Amino acid sequence: MSGRKKDEKTVSIPEVKEIMENVKDQLLEIDSEEGMSHFQEITYNYVNKFTKYNAKTAKKVKKLLMEKYDIEEIYSINIVNIDPQTVPELRIILEKSFTGKTLTDDQLEIIIEEIEELKSS
Repeated sequence: MSGRKKDEKTVSIPEVKEIMENVKDQLLEIDSEEGMSHFQEITYNYVNKFTKYNAKTAKKVKKLLMEKYDIEEIYSINIVNIDPQTVPELRIILEKSFTGKTLTDDQLEIIIEEIEELKSS
């Protein structure tokens, strides 16, 4: 399957999974025998293996990080993809972030707690 690039957007692994599921469904409607290409199949298997939570939750977490804590989009996406569980893990992800460098350990702990709340809701 080939096509023209409409636009470009940075997305998290859960969002890629959602996109790939839609692509898979569309391809099966078009030609149930053909299915996805080898590259698409590899990508689909990868995102299924490494997705930490669903796309809806991923979008909420990304929005929280960007709007409430002013964390840059690329670092917010990395947090969604990696799903850090401790302050040191989160600190490593944010070590090159302008905003992330200014956050205290207490603020990072609160961020982890808020992410956990979003994941469980």
